[in-house]
Amino acid sequence: MNDRRRIAVVLAGAAAFLSLYAPQSLMPLLHDWLGSNAALAGLIVSAGTFGVAVAAPFAGLLADRIGRRRVIVLAAFLVVLPTTAVALAQSPTQLIVGRLIQGMLLPGIFGVTIAYIGTEWPAAQGRQVTAMYVAGTIGGGFCGRLISGVVAEFAGWQWALGALAAGQLLLALAIRAWLPPERQRVVSSGAPLKTMLGLLRRAELRGAYLVGFTLLFALVGGFTYVTLRLAQPPFSLGPAALSAIFAVYLVSIAVTPLSGRLLNRYGHARVLMLAWAIAITGLGLSVLSSLTVVIVGLALFSAGVFIAQTSATSFVAEASGAARATSVGLYVLCYYLGGSVGGVLPAALWMYFGWPGVAVLIAAIGLLSATVGRRSFRYALRPAANAAAPLPEVGGESP
Repeated sequence: MNDRRRIAVVLAGAAAFLSLYAPQSLMPLLHDWLGSNAALAGLIVSAGTFGVAVAAPFAGLLADRIGRRRVIVLAAFLVVLPTTAVALAQSPTQLIVGRLIQGMLLPGIFGVTIAYIGTEWPAAQGRQVTAMYVAGTIGGGFCGRLISGVVAEFAGWQWALGALAAGQLLLALAIRAWLPPERQRVVSSGAPLKTMLGLLRRAELRGAYLVGFTLLFALVGGFTYVTLRLAQPPFSLGPAALSAIFAVYLVSIAVTPLSGRLLNRYGHARVLMLAWAIAITGLGLSVLSSLTVVIVGLALFSAGVFIAQTSATSFVAEASGAARATSVGLYVLCYYLGGSVGGVLPAALWMYFGWPGVAVLIAAIGLLSATVGRRSFRYALRPAANAAAPLPEVGGESP
């Protein structure tokens, strides 16, 4: 049963990210379809992340009341509908609206699964399961970009997005079959607004939410605009080759599960700082003119960001008490607001300074993230390797 739960959690991570970032590998095709409008092309990516941000707190509140497994399975099936609609879009407006609705359904998978992990496993084990979940999100994101890029190369971007709708349905069926109900049903009894305000009054959680904002800002901004760079001379990569660039995510799949052990040994703050050091080093390499060096840089960048994500999400799950799903919902809100801004804000720098300007902006955001996280995550206790850490109630003292 325990192995089945872990597999289902990994699949939930894949389902949350299969379609969300797929347009990144289609950016050159969408760029041309939209009349070479970089900001509008970025908006297609950001519409999905903005939809996630809008709905995230409500998914957490719903899960705290009707059960986390129910919300995860329901969301996994419902997201198939707008994913299909996006594939059938005939205008930029239809595409953006479809992406928005698609994003609004995803917090029921993403945020609620993190809360499910925090409830079902003791803290030390939960960190390792969270790392597995993040590896699943990486795999889903990679497969979505790869499938869409390869299909688009031969059949166009609409067929590419249609293939992802089929993939979403398969994942939903597997999650329904393999994810068991919660063994520990935790119901938040507080009023929703009071619960949220109680969480926001805690300095360590506010810091964690800001860290979440910076993480997806960096990831979306980085991989959205680096694909535009690689589509230009001297690289001139097509959709299939651009989607293959996301194979750097495979490095993250191998590295991220180790972050659970690092967290148990060194704590959230140190791991976050190490992760950003790796990511910023990768950004520095990515501005060079060698394709091989750029790929190595992107591998380091993505690995660093995903290790940081494991640190932040596990901290929020451990520190939030009975309102864990609501707190994760607030984290996801900030996380995806960061992704929405990250898809659009760097456009001005791209126009005037190209990829080096975007890379400098992301590095600065990373330094801010590491500074805030170092201050906020110091509240976390490191439980013994095989012990469950006590989790404070909302409004209680910091752990």
